[in-house]
Amino acid sequence: MVRLSGLVALPLIAGSPCLVLPERHVLAAGVVAAAICAGGLLLPSLGLATAGAVLAVLVFSVALLVAPATNAVIAATLMGIAVLVLLDATHFQQRFGRSAIMPGVMRAHLGQLGATILLSVLTVGVLAMVSDAFSLGLGAALRPAVAAAGGILVVLAILRATTR
Repeated sequence: MVRLSGLVALPLIAGSPCLVLPERHVLAAGVVAAAICAGGLLLPSLGLATAGAVLAVLVFSVALLVAPATNAVIAATLMGIAVLVLLDATHFQQRFGRSAIMPGVMRAHLGQLGATILLSVLTVGVLAMVSDAFSLGLGAALRPAVAAAGGILVVLAILRATTR
């Protein structure tokens, strides 16, 4: 079930950059990143999944740099959730894939993941409203830096969780 949640994240990883810049080259790069992520999920290899996630965030960052997106907040939220779910599912499979306690742990884990996603969506909504209220629109040059910083924070959080 956790692996299925990771597989559901793959189309979001491939398609989120196309919400910002709908071109076939962006889609092709997103599909390559999603394929690398799928390899990491199916093996399970957290390193391979992380490499695919970093590539996906880079593709998304380039799309943000090239296109002035009006729906960038929604696309960025979907990309962030997809990367979170993918890396989480990969880590779970790597850690508990052959464990006898997997069914009980899986239910608790999916509940925690759902709560994390809900909290993330609510946080993004609040940040978007605050940004609109104060007119803190980001310039085109800053958007990739913010997206890359978010991706780096996700990778650091996963690395911290795996080294505990």
